[in-house]
Amino acid sequence: MSRKDPRREAEEYLEQHNIRGLFKHLSTKLLFAKPEDPKMFLVDELRKVYDCQKDNQPIPSMFEDKDLVAMYGMFDVTGSGKISHKQVAQAMRNLGIDDYEAPSEEKVDLATFKAIAREELDKIALRMPAIE
Repeated sequence: MSRKDPRREAEEYLEQHNIRGLFKHLSTKLLFAKPEDPKMFLVDELRKVYDCQKDNQPIPSMFEDKDLVAMYGMFDVTGSGKISHKQVAQAMRNLGIDDYEAPSEEKVDLATFKAIAREELDKIALRMPAIE
């Protein structure tokens, strides 16, 4: 008679439902926003996650367009309108993207930077299992 390993079952459950990713997403959003009512904030955030899950969509990044513009501005200190791919790679690390590889050595303007950032953020976006 074989017994199921409770630790293994728990690990499989956490993996199957992406619970670690969900908790990381919720705690990051909570600490970033620091809302007056954290419980209501979490309820609202869980509703957003559920809606995305229903539509089989990734949960949007917490970084808005204005955040990406500000990040770009931190690297374009001279206001030239272009930053190096080395600076783009550092900006990606600042956004939590550690494995960005610059495709070329060309300088990058704001529109290209935002497109790169959105694409990279989408790769690491929280995805929940589809609702059956």
